[in-house]
Amino acid sequence: MKRRTSRRAYIKRGVGRRVKSNWGKISMLAGTGAFLQQVTAKDMHTSSGQPIANRAQNFVNALVGRITGYNPFPATGQVPQTINPEGMFNKWSGSGLAMILYGMVPVKFLPHKGKAKTLGKSLLTGGILGGLFDAPSLSSRNLISNHRTVNPSMESVSTI
Repeated sequence: MKRRTSRRAYIKRGVGRRVKSNWGKISMLAGTGAFLQQVTAKDMHTSSGQPIANRAQNFVNALVGRITGYNPFPATGQVPQTINPEGMFNKWSGSGLAMILYGMVPVKFLPHKGKAKTLGKSLLTGGILGGLFDAPSLSSRNLISNHRTVNPSMESVSTI
C-alpha cells in the first residue's frame, strides 16, 4: 500500500518563527513601555531606594496624576495633571519616526522594513502620547525671546 503523505523529518521550529508571529505583541509592548516611561520618569526618581510597594504606589500616582490629576495614594505625594505639547518631541517619538522612515525607503534589499514600520508606529504613538502628559522641565525656553526662563521657586532672591 502506498503512503498518502510523504515522510518528513520532524522539524523543530526555531525562535525566528515565534518572533515573527508575535511581532505585533512585541511592538505593542514597546509602545506601551515608551508611554509609561515617558509619563512617569520624572516622578519616579523620588522613590529610588524604597521598598517595592512604595515604588508601585509612586508609579500609580505618577501615571494617574499626570493624566487625570487624581492621586490615589496621597501619602506618597501630590502629582499635578500636566499637558505639555513640548514633550511630544522626545527620544521615543524620534526613534519611532526614524523607524517609519526606514520602512518607507524604496530599496528592496534592506532587511526587516515591515517590522521596523510596525515598531516605529507603536513607538511614535507611545512617545507622542507620553510626551503630551510628561512633566515640563524646570527651565524652559520662552517662545518670544531667546532668553532662558527659570522657575522662580528655584532662584535665590537676595535682598538689598
